[in-house]
Amino acid sequence: MSHTLTLVFCGPHADRTWSPLYHRVDHAIRVAAESDTPLLISGDAHGGRAVMHFADRAESRVRSVMVAYDPGGYTQTDAQAAIRALRDRPELAGVREVLVVTDDWHFERCLTMLGGERDRMAPSREIAFRDASTSVGPRPPAMVLEGERRGILDYLAGKPHRSFGEPFGKPNHPVFGNEETIP
Repeated sequence: MSHTLTLVFCGPHADRTWSPLYHRVDHAIRVAAESDTPLLISGDAHGGRAVMHFADRAESRVRSVMVAYDPGGYTQTDAQAAIRALRDRPELAGVREVLVVTDDWHFERCLTMLGGERDRMAPSREIAFRDASTSVGPRPPAMVLEGERRGILDYLAGKPHRSFGEPFGKPNHPVFGNEETIP
């Protein structure tokens, strides 16, 4: 049983259709292979298609591959799926360190939500999250970076998820139960 896990959040696509970009998953595959850790792939705004596609890409290149999917399609639900896997899957019971792969511009929001969801969903688990993000890949527009910052503040204040404009590299997806769109 490994005490360390590599976790990757599926990244944005080249546009708002099925057009996967591979910089995050390929970086995660390298991190998992070099650290000889299992790879958990979480997050997906494409109905589960991306996690399975990326799992197939990683299958023969790392020790083991698992997926964690939540249909919500945004960072908090992706973090919830990852924490649910860490909490509920017996093969992950001994994990104490998670190497988190995402884009460098997304890491702070990702880390905030992983830590918050761990504390809420698995309060007895001692899990440290380590930055293994990548700086290779598309750079989002300033609006997205502002949305990342505001998303962290909203999350820490206990406010529901809100979109701050069109999602970056995600399809149009249904309004989440308590979401409002900010013009």
